[in-house]
Amino acid sequence: RKTTYAFLSCLWGWELGIKAGLELEPIACAEGIVRVANAEMIRALRVVTVQRGIDPRGHALLAFGGAGPLHATAIAEELQMTRIICPRASGVLAALGLVVSQRRRDVQRSVFLAGDELTADGIRKNVEALADQVRHALGNAEGLELQASYELRYQGQAFELPIEANLSPDPAALRAEFESVHEERYGYRDPHGALELVTIRVTGTLPGAEVALSPEQEARAPSHHRRSVVLDGSELSLDVLRGAPAPGTELAGPSIVELDEATLLIAGGWRGQVDSGGNICLERER
Repeated sequence: RKTTYAFLSCLWGWELGIKAGLELEPIACAEGIVRVANAEMIRALRVVTVQRGIDPRGHALLAFGGAGPLHATAIAEELQMTRIICPRASGVLAALGLVVSQRRRDVQRSVFLAGDELTADGIRKNVEALADQVRHALGNAEGLELQASYELRYQGQAFELPIEANLSPDPAALRAEFESVHEERYGYRDPHGALELVTIRVTGTLPGAEVALSPEQEARAPSHHRRSVVLDGSELSLDVLRGAPAPGTELAGPSIVELDEATLLIAGGWRGQVDSGGNICLERER
């Protein structure tokens, strides 16, 4: 069975401490490494929340990855978040997302159509050629959906605006939509300006695989034991649940849940239960 994260951290911390001449005990060095890892993840989360005007306190923290749930409560407390969701398949969540996501193919062509060349027939011929490439790339599969995007600009501009439309758009309708988006983006439109169609992009999508996310009946019940751990410099004896807990199971910290592909550390002051899909939903106690 896998070597525990805590043991690896201690070995790594001890080795780094010896090599760097830090003169730290292995546990102290390992704890320092965990704090640095937490700080980096908190910094990254602030980039995609606080720096974009989003208050993380109003959202739940999704803990995924093999080791991500080990850091979840510490990160949530630093960001003053009160809810954590640890998916049943958290350790393989990215792989699961790849399985269920749409199959997609994008092809594009620079056409530079303007003036008398910007006609419905000229657009249609280019779209049909791109659509054939998409169909071939996706094996002419049933259920294939095609969408088109047209990048337009006024003559003399250096940047285009993408306009979504059907596979056989009317040039006048394209112009009307472009001018509406242009006015929204830049504050004006030029009804007499020459229009250029620079690029046509066709996207094909197929549905992803159907996956049943409800937990199956476990072959054996999760086991319970205790383990000595070090948290915030203090040695504690924690309850450890090994295996996937059944829906409805109530959990409280400090404790550890060893899932098949990930390990969840529930710090003191946190409690929750397992939902009908096998996901562990935690809340910070008031």
